[in-house]
Amino acid sequence: MAHQDSDLYTPSVPATGAFQNRNLNELSSAYANDFGHNTSALIRRITKSLIFDAAPQQFFDLKLLAMKPFENVDSDEWNFMEMGYGRDPLQITATYTTAAGVVTANITVHDSSVVSEDTIIILPDNSKATVTNIVNATTVEITMLDITGTAPDIPTITVPAGASVNLANLSPVEADGADDISQYFRIGTIERYNYVQMLVKAMRFGKMELFKYRNAGSTSNYLSMQKQRMIQQFRIDLSNILWNGQRGEVTLANGQVAKTTGGIYPALIASGPPAVSTPAASVDSALESLALSTEFKAYGATRFLYGSPTQLHNLSQLYKRSATRYTPNDEIAKLQLTAVDIGSSKIVFVPMRRFEDAASFPADWANRLILLDQEAVTCVQTWGEEMGETLNRRDGGTLQNYQDFWISTTMGVQFNNPLGSGIIDVT
Repeated sequence: MAHQDSDLYTPSVPATGAFQNRNLNELSSAYANDFGHNTSALIRRITKSLIFDAAPQQFFDLKLLAMKPFENVDSDEWNFMEMGYGRDPLQITATYTTAAGVVTANITVHDSSVVSEDTIIILPDNSKATVTNIVNATTVEITMLDITGTAPDIPTITVPAGASVNLANLSPVEADGADDISQYFRIGTIERYNYVQMLVKAMRFGKMELFKYRNAGSTSNYLSMQKQRMIQQFRIDLSNILWNGQRGEVTLANGQVAKTTGGIYPALIASGPPAVSTPAASVDSALESLALSTEFKAYGATRFLYGSPTQLHNLSQLYKRSATRYTPNDEIAKLQLTAVDIGSSKIVFVPMRRFEDAASFPADWANRLILLDQEAVTCVQTWGEEMGETLNRRDGGTLQNYQDFWISTTMGVQFNNPLGSGIIDVT
C-alpha cells in the first residue's frame, strides 16, 4: 500500500507537509510557482466573474463621427464643388519706378484676368488709379485718378525679389450716358473629389472553443467584451481614417485593388492652408494669428481646436496666467480652459488623447494642434454599418466548423474649404 501523509497530529503542533497552508494552492497558483510550494486539486481557481476594462477611455474624438449624419453617395467616388469669394487683388510682380509727369503707364502683374477695364485700384500709398487697358495676360495699363484738376504722377511701387505687391480692387466706375459695360462678373468653382473606402473587421471562434466559453468559462463577460472591444477598435479605425486617411489605391494581399479615402490632415496639407510652427511658450499668439487668418464664417462663429491634453493644458495655462488671479473664495483653481473667445471667433478646446497614441498616429501628432471648421467636414457612405455572425456547420448550409463575428462599413470624407482651418506644430 502506497504511503500517505498521516491524518494524526498533535493539535498544539503546527501542521506539517501537505497540510500546511503554504502548500495548499490551486493548480495554476502563481504563489506556488514563485516560491516553490505545492499545489492541490482540492482548491479551485478563483477568478472574478467580470473582466475589468483597462483600455484608455479618453477617446472623445469618436463623438465627432456622430455629430453630423453620414451623407449617402451612389458610388465609391464623388465630386463636390465650392464657390469662393470671387474678388482678388491685382498682384504686381515687377518694381515700377516713377518718372515726373507720367500719369499713365504699363505695369507687370501676375494675372490680368482678376480686373477689367474701368476698375479703380488702390496703390500701396493709398492713391487711386484706373485700369485703362488690359494689354495682355501679365500687363495692364493704369492711369492715375485726377482729384485736383491735375492727375498726380504714378508713385514708385517697389516689389521685393521673388515676391509680389497686392493692389486692392476698389470698384468699377461708369460715365453718364454710356452704352456699354466694362466690368462683367462670373465666379469660377473649385471641384474637389474623394473616394469611398470599404473596411471590415472580424473575430473567429472554433465551434468547440465557443461552446466552452459559453458553458465552462470562468468569466461571464469574456465574449461580450471581445465583441465590444472589436467594435471599439473599428470605431478607432474610422476615426483614424477621418483624421489621417490618404486618398489613393492599395493592392491587397490577394492581389485585388481597393480605393482609400483622404482624411482631414492630408486635405489640409494638399490645400496649402495656414500652418505654423511655434515654441510652446508662444502657442497662444500663434493660435490667435491662425484663427484670424482663417476666418471665413460669420462674426463670432465657433471652431474647434483638437490637440493632446498636454498641449491644450499648456495653452490653457498661457491664457490663465494672464487673466486669472486666485481669491480666498476659490475652492480649487480651474487649470483647464474649455474655450477662448477672441471676438471674431470662438475656439473650443477638444482634448485628443489619441493624438498621443503611437498605435494610431505618428509621434509628431502629440505636439500638433488642428483648428477645424467642423461644419466643413462631412462623412459620407455608399451604405451604412453592417454587422453579424456567419453560419457554422450545425446551422446548415456550410461545412465550416467555426463562427465569425464581423462588422463592416463604407466611409469617405468630404472637406469643404480647408482654408477655413489650420495647423499648429508645437516645437
